[in-house]
Amino acid sequence: MATVNQIIKYSSVGMLTNIIGYILYIVMSNFIGVNPPVAAILSGFMIIGISYLLNARFTFKSKNKSLISAANYFLLYICAILLHSLIIFIFSSILGFAHEIIAAISLIIISCSLFLIQKFYFFQS
Repeated sequence: MATVNQIIKYSSVGMLTNIIGYILYIVMSNFIGVNPPVAAILSGFMIIGISYLLNARFTFKSKNKSLISAANYFLLYICAILLHSLIIFIFSSILGFAHEIIAAISLIIISCSLFLIQKFYFFQS
């Protein structure tokens, strides 16, 4: 049952942070004119801190407050942000798909993967 509660909480945190990040991404890429892969990186960095705090305290109720744990989390998210940017680059810049749709699909897939990594590696109960 704890896993179901964590999935619900993670989904709530993920929807909040990903909606904010996606709005930032759209504003930067469509209205400011930032290249979509670069906008993905910038928007990802803008929400990484709040994502960490919400997931550590609310989703997984982690008691581990070490600097190493936080650094590992940020490293994981930096890799996820770079992967997200690469996916946008490949599918929109090279293959010609709409970057808005690719970004949304990529966020969903990467978020699901990140839940499993966080549950079983970073915030073990």
